This record gives sequence, structure tokens and C-alpha cells, in this order.
Amino acid sequence: MIPLLLLSLSSPSFSILRDPAGFHSGPIDLSSTKTGYKGYKYQEEFLSGVPIDHFAFTTNQTFSLRYFFNDEHFQCQKTILFYTGNEGKLEGFAENTGFMWDIAPEFEAAVIFAEHRFYGKSQPFGNDRQKERSTIIQSYSSIDKLGFLSSEQALADFAFLIEHLKTKVSIITSLTILYFLIKRIKCAQHSSVIAFGGSYGGMLSAWMRIKYPHLVQGAIAASAPVFWFFDSGIEEDIYDRIVTRTATSSGCELKAVTSGFEAISNLGKTDNGRDFLNKLFVLEEKSSLIKPEDTNFLKAFIKEVFESIVMVDYPYPTSFLSPLPGWPVKLACSFLKNVSKNDEDAARSLFNVVNLYYNYTGSTPSFCANPDVCSGAFAALGDPLGWPWQTCTEMVMPLCSSGYPNDFFWKDCPYTEKTAIDYCTKTFGSIGFTRGILRPKWATRNYGINSFPTATNIVFSNGFLDPWSGGGWSKENKKEGSLIGIIIEEGAHHYDLRGTHSNDTQEVEKGGGGGGEEEYLLQIKDVRDMERGYIKDWVKEYETKWKEEKKKWKESKENATRSFH
Repeated sequence: MIPLLLLSLSSPSFSILRDPAGFHSGPIDLSSTKTGYKGYKYQEEFLSGVPIDHFAFTTNQTFSLRYFFNDEHFQCQKTILFYTGNEGKLEGFAENTGFMWDIAPEFEAAVIFAEHRFYGKSQPFGNDRQKERSTIIQSYSSIDKLGFLSSEQALADFAFLIEHLKTKVSIITSLTILYFLIKRIKCAQHSSVIAFGGSYGGMLSAWMRIKYPHLVQGAIAASAPVFWFFDSGIEEDIYDRIVTRTATSSGCELKAVTSGFEAISNLGKTDNGRDFLNKLFVLEEKSSLIKPEDTNFLKAFIKEVFESIVMVDYPYPTSFLSPLPGWPVKLACSFLKNVSKNDEDAARSLFNVVNLYYNYTGSTPSFCANPDVCSGAFAALGDPLGWPWQTCTEMVMPLCSSGYPNDFFWKDCPYTEKTAIDYCTKTFGSIGFTRGILRPKWATRNYGINSFPTATNIVFSNGFLDPWSGGGWSKENKKEGSLIGIIIEEGAHHYDLRGTHSNDTQEVEKGGGGGGEEEYLLQIKDVRDMERGYIKDWVKEYETKWKEEKKKWKESKENATRSFH
């Protein structure tokens, strides 16, 4: 639920946002990350024999699912920490989910990161892992194949993997059946499993607990927009309203931004103005502004920067597609504190924000802004059409701008099914997409519209700075049974899943109860401690139940033995 550096494949009227952790353009050496975290070690493994279709009996095709495995701290029958991979290569999620690595020793836990089908190296069609590009092309070649990309199939993959990790394995030879190889994780048959995920992955971790409660004992669902659907009552402009709220609270002047977009439109009307913009934004020749309407893709390109940078507004430097300083929104807003006196200066202020986002280190000589000719961020993921396909089938998530004074941008609301159909037909029509494939109510019908009445043991955490919080389980701190909603006031996109850092925030929040409550300091450490506490409760609950069942089984066996004699 995505990324997000250039987080979207977009037009001025249609955006597809993704999780920034999914952006990873090359091999990662996790033993020395660039964000100050301790090294994360794992084995890359593949589970073969995973059904391509878990829900019908019309094919016996299987594929290999990639996962990362670490049992360094695991003790017999202790916990398995299981990350439900989202829409991107697995490396980025392993690198940016330090919380799991941090708590593994405490819980004597194994750490598992499972890759989502059709992303990274988990391509169902094509079997050459060394030629990842060719397997992606095969998997994405027709709707007959791409139709197996769905959240429901992915959850079933994860269930299949959990069973593999915990249950007995037998090897059949020509002579006999050998039982001495019993489990992938030794002594884990009765281990508890806690699911983790951020963004779309957070949606998956929550849905994993809802759909497979016998396999997963609890879930930490961070920045999970579980109610971002038509019939969930989502406010279609809430994303950009929160973008604007976060930026203005960091020093941006609303009119300074909107006048910048107006300036680009004005400059685009003349040859001299377009020449100025081409040079100012250092646009590649193939992405040059030729005619007045070309300013539309430039403005969309800049809009994506605002929509992305607020998601990664962390208090310390981070690096996804490109490096960013700590509190990047505050630095971006230093260019937009005042309304410029002329169009050139107004456009220059927006360029400074773009340059900060894509060229903070000074290593990017030019920009490519036209999505029709530029590869964009999805190319770095290696699976450029995976998430767009999901948004054209089951993840139909309304996103649009209502314009001034609600947000920085131009009005393109309302978001309608026709908006999605037009984009999806253009993008996937050549491989067989038709109107009937778009199912805007499937996710809510399958998982829940605006409540999960039967769910238990899930923490839904959201950052107040994060635009995706607008579609979260709750917009305030809340508890319903064992469902917990936590709002991190100075938190960006799944901030709590990141590893402990010396620059983690310190926040002021009021205690619960009646009047006269005292203020106390709430640090991100405290949020993570709360999550640790809930995990301990879930593990204890599971272990108690297992011990009771074991005792009953033993007594039943003893009674049966006495009856026999």
C-alpha cells in the first residue's frame, strides 16, 4: 500500500501511488545500510510448488515464491515474525522494516520476509531467475496470466509458506519415505506467527489475520489504507488535503505553491516561457515542453513530488530512489514561505523542491517529466505494471484533488469509475482488459467495508503526516476489543516499522480519561513499546491456549489407555 519516491504512474487526472520502500534499483548490501541501522542478515530462498491458482481446480501449474529467512535468534516453539510483502522487490522492505529485526532477539524469533507474487523474483510464469526481465515479460503478457495477480492469491501464498515453515516435510525416495527432515524451521510446529506490513503490505497483514486467524496470531498493520474504497465512504480528495496540511504545518505558504503552478501555465503559453521552463527544470530533450498543454505533464511531475515527499518526512536522512535529508518537507517549504513577485521566481521555487527531491546529492544532471516517454520509478521496481494492474481490478482507490483552498493543486475531482476505466483500457487494453475486469467493490466485499466485526489482535498504526492515514482504520487513537488504532503525531509513512534511530521523534500527547489529564511525552520508542506489548499478549494468549490443548490431549490419551486396560 506505495510506494513512493516517484510514487505514481500518472496523468494530470489519474494517479497511482505506491509504497516508497518498494523502490529499489539494484543489489542491496544489508550488512552496511546507508541509514545508520545495524546489518540485517538473511538467506534468500525459494519455495517451489506454490499453486498459481489457490481457489480453482482447473490448473496444476505452480511457481516458486521468494522469501528471506533468518533464524539466528530462534528458539524452540518461539515466535515467527512474518512480513507480508507488498508491491515491489523484497529487498526494500527488508531494509526498511528494522522494527522486526530489532525485536527478534527479545522474542527469540525467526524473521521471514515473503515476496508478493508478480513482483521481484516471484514471477509465476517463466523460470529463469537470472533473467528477471524475461520472466516479468512472460508473467505480464496477457490477462490470462496477469489475472492471477491479486491480494487474495498473495495471502494464500503466504499461508502456504507459513505451513511450509512450520510443518513436517517428508522426502520420497525409490526405496522408502524418509521422515528425518521434518521442518524448515526446526521445532516450530507450535510457534506463534505475527504478521507485519506497511502500506499495501499493512493491508495484507491485517487481512492475513482476518482470513487466516488459525495461522497468524496477530498483526501490526502500519499505514494500511484498509478503508480507501468507494463504498467505505473515503473522501476522494483526502490524500492531497493531508499533503497540503503536512506541508503548510512545515512552513509552506498555500498561495506560494498554487501561484507556482499558475506561473508554469502562464510561462507555457509562449515559446520564450517554455524555453525558460525547459532550462530551469533541466528537462531531457525527449521530455521538453513543445506546446502549451505540455505544461500539464510538468505540473503532474511536480505534484508527484509533493505527494511523495510528505510520505517520507522522517526526522533523519533516508535513501530510497534518491537520498533525502531529515525532515525534507521542512526544507522543501523553506523555498515556499512567501508568494513570488513574478512567474519566473514562482516557477523557480517549485524547481527547488523538485531538485531537492530528485537531486539532493547533486548527482542527477537532468529530469524526465513526460510519462509517455520516460520510464519513471516503476522501471526501477522491475515490474512496472503490477500495481497499476491491481488498481484496475480489485484495488480501485479513489484519488483526486479538489483544488484551492483545500489543497495545493488543480481541481480534477470527482473521481469516477469512468476515470479508472479510461486509464485501465489505455494501459491494459492491448492484453485484453475490459470494463468487467474492474471490480471496485471486490476488496470491501471480500475483507470489509468500514469495519472488521469479527477481527481480533490487530494494531493499525498511522502517521498524522502521512496522506494514507486518511483511509486508515481510525483517524484517532482508538480501541475496539483487541483492535487498536494508534496515531503517531509526527509520523510519516509506516514510521513505526523502521528501526530504532537516535533521531527518533519526541511528541506531546494528552492522556485518556476525563478532564484535567496531564500531558506527557510520547516518543516513537513508546509507540514501538506499545506494539511490543500487544505482541507479547498475543504470543502469551496463543501459548496458553496451546498448553491447555496439549494438556487436554494428554489427559484424553491417558484416559483412553486406562479404558483399554
